[in-house]
Amino acid sequence: MKKFIPIFLIFFFISTCFNIKGVSAAPKTFKQGIYTWSDSGLPANSSLTIKLGESTSKAIVMVIDSDQTMEALLRLNARVTHQVLPPLTYTSSIIIFTDGNVIFS
Repeated sequence: MKKFIPIFLIFFFISTCFNIKGVSAAPKTFKQGIYTWSDSGLPANSSLTIKLGESTSKAIVMVIDSDQTMEALLRLNARVTHQVLPPLTYTSSIIIFTDGNVIFS
């Protein structure tokens, strides 16, 4: 019993020291333009959801890889307000055509 209490206390203090952080990315807002992966600050190799901003009526988002192949072409409007973007690579470029802004999360 004397060994149990110190072992329990050590385990308790060690387990409370760990910081557990969520894996999801913080939402980022982009306006019309061309963004590289490094410019955007978005996570690589994970799916992202894109949706229209508050005052935005429509948007087209294209993802192009370094060898100039189109990885994705997504269209957002009043009926389709959000879509899932395939995972980005480190060489991806994002082209956004919109009258407002697009939110990546």
